[in-house]
Amino acid sequence: ARFEVRSAYVEPSEGVYQLNATVDFELPEGARAALRDGVPLTVHLEIVVKRKRNYWLDETVAALEQDYELVHHALSERYLVRNLNSGEQASFATLDGALDALRVVSHLPILDQALVDRDSRHEISLRAGLDVRTMPDALRFVLFWKDDWRQRTEWYTWSPQL
Repeated sequence: ARFEVRSAYVEPSEGVYQLNATVDFELPEGARAALRDGVPLTVHLEIVVKRKRNYWLDETVAALEQDYELVHHALSERYLVRNLNSGEQASFATLDGALDALRVVSHLPILDQALVDRDSRHEISLRAGLDVRTMPDALRFVLFWKDDWRQRTEWYTWSPQL
């Protein structure tokens, strides 16, 4: 199954840089079945902003972790996507609709503009993954042997003009 960051960029808004990204992934059939059986899935984003330096190690300006939980409610037959950092949530009638919402990250605040040195070059790195640490212990033990559940993208890195 593919799992990769397709595109990402930041834009300033009201004194904060906001991340916009597209993550391309498919859930393995085992993950879809577990989700239908009530097991919540967590998509984990890691974002690192560094200031590039010529004669010294790069300086980490900011590091952020963002988690989204996907859960199926059997009674209502709805899929719920919840931002675990802010508590915001949205409900979807289909799994595909919920997955489409998870694939697109929009206007995620990642860095205060006051922390950016305008005379320096910066580099932003983004990585996404399916987090199995939040699953029940018994299921995590079984999944330890299944490679398709340990999905994580490579780092997607770019140098924006901040």
